[in-house]
Amino acid sequence: MIGVFDSSLPGYQSLTPTQIMDNAVQLGTDGVLFGNILSVVPTLDATILGRYRQAAASRGLMLNVGVGSFNPARPARCKSLIEAGDGNMVKGLEKVLRSMPMLGARTVFFALGMIEDRTDPDVPWQSQLQGLIDAIVELAPAIRESGTRLLIKTHEEITSFEILRIINAVGSDLLGVAHDPVNVACRMEDPVECTRRIAQHVEQVHIDDCYLTFDGDLMRRYLTPLGTGDIDWKELLALVPNATRWIEFHRGQFAMPVFDKAWLAAQSEATLDEYRSLLSATVRRSRANAPVPDQNDVYARLAPSIAWLKASP
Repeated sequence: MIGVFDSSLPGYQSLTPTQIMDNAVQLGTDGVLFGNILSVVPTLDATILGRYRQAAASRGLMLNVGVGSFNPARPARCKSLIEAGDGNMVKGLEKVLRSMPMLGARTVFFALGMIEDRTDPDVPWQSQLQGLIDAIVELAPAIRESGTRLLIKTHEEITSFEILRIINAVGSDLLGVAHDPVNVACRMEDPVECTRRIAQHVEQVHIDDCYLTFDGDLMRRYLTPLGTGDIDWKELLALVPNATRWIEFHRGQFAMPVFDKAWLAAQSEATLDEYRSLLSATVRRSRANAPVPDQNDVYARLAPSIAWLKASP
């Protein structure tokens, strides 16, 4: 199944949810993922959610959703969830989970935060991870009773090793993975090897492509049309054949100080082999010295992404 994020459609900000669905059908995709359902239906009104469920069903589309950031240690990142929960972030996510059967969404994904959260001296990283574990345990009844799967995203701030420890702590019945491979190089993880580690927990894959090149002494991520980057998508997708595929276009060109001793020491679980793999790809791209793809017109990547996915097994 190939679906598309609402934010990956041109002009999505001015489109209604049903117009977004119509665009997805016209593109030949099978579903729509609303990146933050609380931006679409802030009140989670059952009648409105039911109307969108019917609209999707009549178009033969699957619907799934996200909630943006969910990090009890960083409430400033989670305002819509706090509002939904009348001042309580966890209650806000509980309300979302319990509402999803009305929409027909089977999963709700979230990102823990942003890349700078990992090194914020005011909010220790381990406290953020433990806060998330405690919150998911609190959400256990809502997850089980709603039948809605909660998924954590592989994002720039968190490693796959940490995600696995979180899953081990809360139980795989409560938490799965929304895998976003273009992000994992930020933590010195090779996309295919990272996927191999977490494959049994991956329920959806976020589709975009990227390559790495040098920017001075920094390793920089540039985004590029699917199939033209350095991610071995055929091998990666073969590891998670049953995961739904959602096209999501990214915008950040992150840079990693890969020769900085202190920074490397902080990536304590990075493996030498994956570091070598990423560095080798970076050297190849740097030597090629090809023009950088347009990083502003993200929607230019839409048609090539759909075509590549439909042509792939």
